[in-house]
This record gives sequence, C-alpha cells and structure tokens, in this order.
Amino acid sequence: MSQTTASFMVEGMTCDGCVSSVKRALAAIDGVDGTDVNLANGEVNVTYDPARVGVSSLRDAIRGAGYEVS
Repeated sequence: MSQTTASFMVEGMTCDGCVSSVKRALAAIDGVDGTDVNLANGEVNVTYDPARVGVSSLRDAIRGAGYEVS
C-alpha cells in the first residue's frame, strides 16, 4: 500500500471543535490513514492511499464539513 500526503489551507476553522469536525470528515473516507490539523495557520495535512481516494474527495469532505479549501 502506497501512501502520500496532501496539504490544504482551510478557511473558517476557529476552535478545537472545528479541528474535530475536519478530522472526523476526513477519517470517514476509506483510504485516509491520518490527519494533522494546525488551527493556528489553517493547514490540514492528510495521509492517504492514492489508489483508494483522490485529492478531490478530500477537498469535498472538508467543504462538506463547512469549511473553505483554498
């Protein structure tokens, strides 16, 4: 299994609850192996298996949780 990491700048996260929402949304995707969210700078790093999930699905999950991805 090959893993890679994608980084996203996410707008609208203001608290630990926001961080939890983003992590939950990404963890629900088959193929996502881990997330690291930095609230201070709005960066989300996602470790995933590109054979099982694409970057667009990761973006869609973040947007679905109510946040903008730039």
